[in-house]
Amino acid sequence: MADTVIQATKLAPSDAIRFFRQKINMPTQKWGELEAHVHATGFSVAGAASDALLNDFRKAVGRAISEGMTLGDFRKEFDRIVKRRGWDFNGTPGWRAKIIYTTNLSTAYSAGRWKQMTTPEALVMFPYFRYRHHSCPHPRLMHVAWDGIILPADDPWWSTHWPPNGWHCHCSVEPVSRGEMRRNNWQVSDSPPLDLKPWRNPATGKTEMIPAGIDPGFQSNPGKVWMEAEKTRAETALKPVTSVQGKMISRLSQDERHSVQREEIGKLFDNPVGSVEAGTVPDAVREQLGSRTDSVLLSDDSLRKNRTHHAELTRAEYEALPEMLSDPVHMIPTHPRRALLISRNGKQLYRLALKTTQDSSENWLLSMHAISEAEVSRLLRAAAANHDGEK
Repeated sequence: MADTVIQATKLAPSDAIRFFRQKINMPTQKWGELEAHVHATGFSVAGAASDALLNDFRKAVGRAISEGMTLGDFRKEFDRIVKRRGWDFNGTPGWRAKIIYTTNLSTAYSAGRWKQMTTPEALVMFPYFRYRHHSCPHPRLMHVAWDGIILPADDPWWSTHWPPNGWHCHCSVEPVSRGEMRRNNWQVSDSPPLDLKPWRNPATGKTEMIPAGIDPGFQSNPGKVWMEAEKTRAETALKPVTSVQGKMISRLSQDERHSVQREEIGKLFDNPVGSVEAGTVPDAVREQLGSRTDSVLLSDDSLRKNRTHHAELTRAEYEALPEMLSDPVHMIPTHPRRALLISRNGKQLYRLALKTTQDSSENWLLSMHAISEAEVSRLLRAAAANHDGEK
């Protein structure tokens, strides 16, 4: 029971990471072009209109969330990105870096917290949520007034008032059990009125109705939007094809199977939801991985991550995976159940990283990128040296 309580009340970093990774790039010319709820599933930096620039910022923010990069380190990375891309942005470098850093991190952790606090198990133990305002140099009076409000977890108020509720908002929400309600003599609050105020979006010219006390752009619950999108994703997610016109895919000829794999990879590339079979590996690779299958799967998470780190790869290069997996030039064992394949597509060499699950039932493609002949030589020399050292 103690472990369950911990899981229900604390955010596992993986949830914040997962929230951030599922986002897709949304190039913009200026702030305000995207509706508030879109920020839950889209990654944007106001004025960043190219995928290359967005990918650079996406990598930096992703590292900040997953590795705990400090604001100081992020500012240095911001300066490097701006210099490399020649980006002409509004505001001072320090201010702009802080906005990108704090908004993305607070939103990711808040969304992850919503996910954990609204699991069926958590809601049984903690059916109420309590709004908390934390001291800061310039408190918002309405946020201070909301401090201590206790509402049922399913109250609609949380759809618009889940922190952060503005730029640099430090508010939070804590779960409350029935026992805590009794011990503290707390009562469920009346749900505050939304008190919608008109706001003219300078980017679109449209008038939007924003709850009083909420900064424009923060009037949605990113965690709730994310989880609703995940439910829809699950219903429409791609799954590895197991048969074609009643014929098991393993019974197809290699050319026929490659054709199916290319088509499914293309679908995943266009709409990264679910997983597909990306190819099959020779018996020697399967045996090295300790796997019971020659099939290699590609997930939407790995594809999105790879496209972020290697944005230069084209759809055609991903669709060449069936041939590259089935006929590698070199295989380099790395760790138990892991291996690198060096494969060729035309004149270009590629590095493919594979992993086999603990039960040996599935193989997954973790990453791919182009590699030079010199880099291949270094990998092979390192592998040979490691092998000699183990003798």
